[in-house]
Amino acid sequence: MSLNVYDSSAGLFIRGLTNLKTLLTKAEAHIAANGSGETALLDAQLATEGRVRGVAGHPNDVHMYTLAAQVHWAAEGARLAVAHLLGAPSVPAASDEKSFADLYQRLDATIAYLREIAPSDLEAGLERAIEIKNRGGSMSFSGSQFLIEFAIPHFFYHVTTAYGILRNQGVHLTMGDFLGGKG
Repeated sequence: MSLNVYDSSAGLFIRGLTNLKTLLTKAEAHIAANGSGETALLDAQLATEGRVRGVAGHPNDVHMYTLAAQVHWAAEGARLAVAHLLGAPSVPAASDEKSFADLYQRLDATIAYLREIAPSDLEAGLERAIEIKNRGGSMSFSGSQFLIEFAIPHFFYHVTTAYGILRNQGVHLTMGDFLGGKG
């Protein structure tokens, strides 16, 4: 089996987002079993040890996104990465999910978008010049560098952090859940 750019981008993102949906399903079951609130879990975040809140510039004042934001940015990261490879306009959607239903809708919409991409349309993206602008400036990549050095690590950062938040909140998850039953 040979690997192609679709398998290494959209296909990889679809699998990761599908696995993320499974994690969220287990989180909902956890809430139902324990009587804890949906909002509390969606607002949960990881904190660094010794975190000092409100002290700007303090080395331990690290802002971590909530579970809902991590799921949002995993989906948006996948969608935006493919848009960059396609040379399509790429404006991030607002992070306004307030429920598990909202998160499932975001994930389903992103998966549907990724499934509609023709693999041949992504091939040219490996040679495309891609510039990513952010608060710290901008980064320039070839499409292949962008995919390997930025898009895939960015995607898995958010998926992994969502997994970590859920584990931290007591949701029983395994490596197999993260890997989609392959662990």
